[in-house]
Amino acid sequence: MGERHLTEQIDANRHLGSGLEAVALFTLLIVRGWLLWLVIPIALLGWLVTSPIRLILGKPYITAGKLIGWADMNLTAAIGQMLVRPFGQRSDFTPWSKVLSVEHRVSIIDPW
Repeated sequence: MGERHLTEQIDANRHLGSGLEAVALFTLLIVRGWLLWLVIPIALLGWLVTSPIRLILGKPYITAGKLIGWADMNLTAAIGQMLVRPFGQRSDFTPWSKVLSVEHRVSIIDPW
C-alpha cells in the first residue's frame, strides 16, 4: 500500500512538473516576443556595419536573415537556460562559426 501511495505522489509530481514546464515555455515565448523588438533592430544594425567590413576582408557574405536568425536562436537559448533548463531540457547556443549554416528565420508574427 505504501508503494502505491509513493507511485501516486511521483505521478502527481510529474503532472505538476509538466504544468510548470508548460508555464515556463509559455513565458519563454512571451519574453522572446518582447525581446525580439530589441534584438531584430540590433542584429540588423550589426549586419549593416559588418557587411562592408566582411566584403573588404574577403569573408563570406552573411545575409541579414541568417544574422537575425542566429541572434534569435541565441536569444531563445539564453532565455531557455533560465526558464526551461530546470526541467531537464537543454537549450544550446549557436556559435558564430555556424552563422553561415543557420536556416532559422524570424517570422513577421514572432514579436507579437
